[in-house]
Amino acid sequence: MSDRHRGAATEDTDELFVLLDCCARVLVKSSEPTTFLDWCADAGAALAPTMASQVDPRTGPPGLLFRSMGVAIYNAMPQPTAAFQPRKLPVPGRNDPCLCGSRAKYKQCCLPMAGILDLSDSNLLRHVLDNLPQKRLIELPRSRVDLLALSDTARQWREEELTARAVTLLAPWFSGNTALTGKLEPLFDQLMECYLELGNTRKRERLVAQIIERGDKALRAVALQRRSMMLADQGDTAGAWKVFAEAQRMDPDNPSHALLELTLLISRGESVQARERARFWLARLERLRDPALAEVITFVRAVREEPSSALASVDRERFPGLAVIEKLFATAPTAAAHYAAPDQGEGERRLEPDAALCKLEKRWREIFPQGKPSLTATRVLDDEMWNEPDAWLEFLARNPLAWQSFEVLDDVVLAVDALPTVGAGPAMLEALLVRGVALLKAILGDTPDGTLSWGWWENRPALRLLAHRAYRALNDPARGVASDDFIAHAELLLALNPNDNHGIREQLSAAYLTRGWPEKAVELTDRYPGDLCGPALNRILALFVVGRMEDARDELLVAIEEHDVALKMLLADKPRPPKDDGSFGITVGGKQEAWRYRISAKSLWERDGGLAWLNKTWRKSRRRFNPVECAFDGETDGAQG
Repeated sequence: MSDRHRGAATEDTDELFVLLDCCARVLVKSSEPTTFLDWCADAGAALAPTMASQVDPRTGPPGLLFRSMGVAIYNAMPQPTAAFQPRKLPVPGRNDPCLCGSRAKYKQCCLPMAGILDLSDSNLLRHVLDNLPQKRLIELPRSRVDLLALSDTARQWREEELTARAVTLLAPWFSGNTALTGKLEPLFDQLMECYLELGNTRKRERLVAQIIERGDKALRAVALQRRSMMLADQGDTAGAWKVFAEAQRMDPDNPSHALLELTLLISRGESVQARERARFWLARLERLRDPALAEVITFVRAVREEPSSALASVDRERFPGLAVIEKLFATAPTAAAHYAAPDQGEGERRLEPDAALCKLEKRWREIFPQGKPSLTATRVLDDEMWNEPDAWLEFLARNPLAWQSFEVLDDVVLAVDALPTVGAGPAMLEALLVRGVALLKAILGDTPDGTLSWGWWENRPALRLLAHRAYRALNDPARGVASDDFIAHAELLLALNPNDNHGIREQLSAAYLTRGWPEKAVELTDRYPGDLCGPALNRILALFVVGRMEDARDELLVAIEEHDVALKMLLADKPRPPKDDGSFGITVGGKQEAWRYRISAKSLWERDGGLAWLNKTWRKSRRRFNPVECAFDGETDGAQG
């Protein structure tokens, strides 16, 4: 740990940091010891005047102290010319000439001051790398550098907003095709945090994939843990659990599995099972008697007592701003109408805040440092708003009216959702989204008259809150993909914004089919002729289930022309997942879209005999266009017969 980060800053520690930084700059240029020690004697007092003033004149000039300190620094400083290892000076005998260059006997010169400078807690590598040209950082993987010091340097650079330089330091360790070992785990963790701070989601996923492919057993288990956490953050609890099980099989005795397993159980609402597993883990961890596991054991004990509270306390401790929002929201006024919704023609309405709220929102936009999500996304990729949150948190504290604003509520939701929380965060997010829906109903009533088009910019915060609420209900394993909660919010979203900019009709039609309401699925898809792959194929299934066979066949003929890739993927016996080409989004009519539909809808097609009917009808229909049936571009082992 660098002296800059050792508790409260003092004049002495600041001077020491400057001294060490300058020493590193000299040694990076030349590691010749005599020249270095001469420099320490000459420059030390000017660089550390407070230290120099504390020298007793009877012991000699300050230069002798700094020359002796120079010996300690030289012996501890990693040097590029020594593969980033320290190069120690030989210790002279008591009666030998002192190595500082004074020509006095060692016992009469530097021996009494030996040990005066304790550098055991200092990360001197950080000073060396601060003064090393960035292009030379690629030398480190071929050196004998201390990996823990390297990881700590990256952490310090991240804290000082030098994240891009930290990436330059860490990324070379994972380049190429060589095997990766468990000793790289600290560097992997830091690089993952760097990519998270920079919003490089694809690079995080790519790095995890690299580790799983090239890492040894221990490192692969760590990477699988990361992938599991990433899936959990995305709301894919089922996928997260599957990956966690793989990590546990690979490294069953890893104590870090305790945190992830208990977190996943609690997030799935399985509190009883979480308590049971907490008892198991507590017995195992306490037997290890490892002081480094103290925090983990404290958390496991808390889960044993009250799972949800344990997760919530973790979030509040990691993110104090979240606790502030919880406290302020607890005293928020009841949702009330502070908007008008005048008709803009043909029943289209636009939300207009009253004068007081309009003035408040203008002031809010001046202090909240966050843009809105791109297009129809409900999340942002970074947490910039948390860099300096005091101003906007204080604004919320001073202005209770802010809780009546869609603009403010939308931004607070984005802020809470940007935090990688596991307990209090999701609960707070849910409460904020519930309030967003309550505000809408306070303005429009339970059965809105007219629409709120996404095309009006003023309507977007309210619609985004509603869409976010619907999608959270959809992805909550405790509620299920066809819950009343999801269906009610999705129906309200489509009623207000019939253009369905958020594309929720595919999931809603699937929910209707899941619940055994094919008529509703037909009625919904009637409103969107010539639709995209998912809703169009769901419509065919719904027509089949209600017995409208001729209509189902007619729709299938159209789908063969417009969605043939998806149909072939759905019918394939053992298709391979398409490779990610690195492009943004999903190409309409492409294999990624087809694969996604197969994963989400295949069980629905199988349930009522739809898949067998589709296979038979598709083959007959295909012969009308092409008598030669081909395999799925070589990416399947054959279609169902």
